[in-house]
Amino acid sequence: MMERIPGARDLTADEMISLRSIVGASFTPNGQLNASRKKRLIALGLIHSTMGGLMPTPAGRIVARM
Repeated sequence: MMERIPGARDLTADEMISLRSIVGASFTPNGQLNASRKKRLIALGLIHSTMGGLMPTPAGRIVARM
């Protein structure tokens, strides 16, 4: 369970680029993202997997705009 919203400093540059890409598109097919980045962003509560793709969570939208 997430205790706080992660900040931009908690992400690597590649993770932030991936998050911003997902937020910008609103939906990204599952195969478009590196498996380790996908797993970490899901674990941080910034994205979730649904209907064969990835969507940003409200927390993910906040962090992507930092």
